[in-house]
Amino acid sequence: MKKLTLLLFPAFLLFCSLGPTAQLENFNYDVLIDGRPAGTYKASRTEANGVSIFRVETNTAAGLIRRSEIKSVMLSSYKDSKMMSTDIKTWVDNKLESSSVLFWDGNQYVKRDGDELSEICSDMVSYSSACVYFEEPFGRTALFYENYGRNLQVVNLGNHQYKVGLPNGSVEFYTYEKGKVVTVEIVQSFATTTLNVTS
Repeated sequence: MKKLTLLLFPAFLLFCSLGPTAQLENFNYDVLIDGRPAGTYKASRTEANGVSIFRVETNTAAGLIRRSEIKSVMLSSYKDSKMMSTDIKTWVDNKLESSSVLFWDGNQYVKRDGDELSEICSDMVSYSSACVYFEEPFGRTALFYENYGRNLQVVNLGNHQYKVGLPNGSVEFYTYEKGKVVTVEIVQSFATTTLNVTS
């Protein structure tokens, strides 16, 4: 059954890409690392055949000795307010560095990382890190983080600010205006990355 699902999954993505589409929202951010310009961050939400598609793309260049260009793209699809699939890819200097797929097989979420399959959880996701830019998590205590394949705690700091602690020890701070993210601050042990909305 899992092999059949894996074969059908690319067809599902193709189906979502066909037919009439409407871009509902699009946000652009400047990326700063310790206050220095480092790249761009884009988040968009579109509709295709009744499916909501969230796309998050990061383009950065960093490195003290050898500068590397890093591109990351995450596509998450939702139907009836439930996450159906997520595709995450990362390129370093235009070479594919990592690729993983997470999808609902009818009973649970399954993650495919290379040739490996792993079961994630059996509860359907209604709010994830792909949605966080378009909907303030007011009243929520958790969000599903696609990169980690697990739910993470959301702490309401007041004044439309929220904190999310990541498994790697980093902490993300989100600031909202009118329900949309205007600033993200990612505090790590070695650097602080800031996203500032530009449009």
